[in-house]
Amino acid sequence: MKATMTSINVTPTAAIGAAPFRFDAATSELLADRGEVAATEGHWWWTALAILCAILLFPLLLTDVPPLLDYSNHLARLMVLADNGADPILARFYRPNWGIMPNLGIDVIGLPLMWALPVHVAGRVLLGIVLLLPVLGTVAYSRAAFGRATWWSLGSVLVAYNAGYLQGFLNFMAGTGLALLLAAVWLRWRETAPLRTLAIAIPGAVVLFFCHLMGVVFFALLIGASELSQLPAYLRQPRRLALRVLYAATIFVVPAVLYRFSALQEMPDETVYLSLAKKAAQLLDAVSNYSLPLDIATAVLLAGGLILAAVTGHLRMPARSIVALVMIALLYLAAPFEYKGTYNLDMRFVVYLGFMLFGAVAPVGFQPRTGRLILAGVAALFIVRMAVLSDVWIGHNRDLAQLRAIIAHAEPGSLVFVTDVKPEEEPAYWNQGPRARWLSNEKRMDPHWPALLIIERRAWWPYLFDNPSQQPIRTRQPYRGLADTMVNLPPHRDLEVPGKVGLCGFDSVLLMIAGGQPDLAHYASDRLTLIAGNDTAALFRIRPDPACKPVK
Repeated sequence: MKATMTSINVTPTAAIGAAPFRFDAATSELLADRGEVAATEGHWWWTALAILCAILLFPLLLTDVPPLLDYSNHLARLMVLADNGADPILARFYRPNWGIMPNLGIDVIGLPLMWALPVHVAGRVLLGIVLLLPVLGTVAYSRAAFGRATWWSLGSVLVAYNAGYLQGFLNFMAGTGLALLLAAVWLRWRETAPLRTLAIAIPGAVVLFFCHLMGVVFFALLIGASELSQLPAYLRQPRRLALRVLYAATIFVVPAVLYRFSALQEMPDETVYLSLAKKAAQLLDAVSNYSLPLDIATAVLLAGGLILAAVTGHLRMPARSIVALVMIALLYLAAPFEYKGTYNLDMRFVVYLGFMLFGAVAPVGFQPRTGRLILAGVAALFIVRMAVLSDVWIGHNRDLAQLRAIIAHAEPGSLVFVTDVKPEEEPAYWNQGPRARWLSNEKRMDPHWPALLIIERRAWWPYLFDNPSQQPIRTRQPYRGLADTMVNLPPHRDLEVPGKVGLCGFDSVLLMIAGGQPDLAHYASDRLTLIAGNDTAALFRIRPDPACKPVK
């Protein structure tokens, strides 16, 4: 006998006539041998995976600068790093500053792409890699957990375009996918080939550290859940239990040492927590897209379907899955919104939950016709969600074209002050604006679009990501000092109040979402002269002030 099985059976009402809902703490080989997982790993399954991945990538062909919140800012940094001082204008503003940082995934992957491909092609290739990694990781984890590929794991494409990805948290998303892949290795070979597993897991954890620190946390969580699920078998064998704990802990020794010497470790432990109401609303972030009704419907159908499958005895959950899901839920409740300068920290556990609902559980035991209907329903929901996203991204090209028409007037090497028309200033205008400017969770998508000033005009703006604990780039003085005066994007109306906002040192002002300002020609006319304007943006020349010394 290969392994023992412990299970807790909950028999549903006899009228339902279904098999009992069973939590199994068995090896994946046993689950496969018993035929208890609805799975097929053949030509059709691999074809379906390829088609779904192609559909996921399709929107990246619709626009050369996808409207992900942080993306254009990351791309600007990658372009500067890839230039490596060759451009005298960019070299005047920035310098590389590599070090021990747990946030370097896209910088390491992106640089070779930037050297080989045009900037916007390289950027979208990078986005495609990051998009597919969590999906492939979920599929691999599911296969390791259940002994063969499941059709249900393909449903992870439903949560690929989640709030984390659409907000441009690219290192985090890449780390999520890599953590799932490494956890799949752990489940597959931990018992049969422990040395091989360790040889992959130790360097894998180091890669995770440099990709994103939360990837290390997720990997540790998945390993911990697997080990805790086997705890009852070792309670009377303290020596074997100690060896298992030591074996798993060995994986994280190097990441712990790296963290000790990283700049992130020196950051202050300031924390901000969300209210319980906001925590509850944030659960939608696993499926957040551009349509709140569609996102709610997706969440209800997914959660309701899994609950129904559990009640009727059609859901398979290995013990490790139960432990992992409980740990994710508890960590989500305990996690702050902000910690050590990282925002949306608690939201990361919602993204983990979304992928684990496809990788850690498997609906089973349905009649063939019912199973096909379920798969067809998931496929239809996926197509609708992708159609909505594609439509929004096509519409984004209008904003993109208008922004490019305006920044074309920015001189290379010029210093550009940025402001915008905020939703609270012009709510009626914002409510009628293009959907690409908002996610359904009310997160704005436009604040980093002016990074195109660096990418396409080699002009300077004060908001490039250059956090010393997270990015391998520094802004040179005196531009660093100028950026420090711009902690937040000021409301555009503040510029109309004499003396409220200093423009000293800047050459021009870029007003974003300029359609919300009805009279561009007379906007802050005591200091600004309109160069060009449209609904998306407007560029103004700052009139000379004898009291200001140029920053050069």
